[in-house]
Amino acid sequence: MPVSDQTLLDGIRQVAAEHLQHEEPIEPQTRLVEAMALDSIRMLTLVVELENHFKVMLEEGDEQGIETVADLMAVLRRRMEPAGA
Repeated sequence: MPVSDQTLLDGIRQVAAEHLQHEEPIEPQTRLVEAMALDSIRMLTLVVELENHFKVMLEEGDEQGIETVADLMAVLRRRMEPAGA
């Protein structure tokens, strides 16, 4: 069963608040690096905690082209799909 956009967005908001102390609004059009002040350590923290939260494994190369929260949601959705779907 596909996960909803709202579930993905809520999960990203929760991880950002808990692990990055990000308190600003997060919407699909939010630019990740700028809005969350992501340096390499904060980016790694975000990725690891999203993997834990959504029980997925992101792969090398998944970060290519991710600029907004919507881009991140698309990658998470793709990783959450059952194999062969």
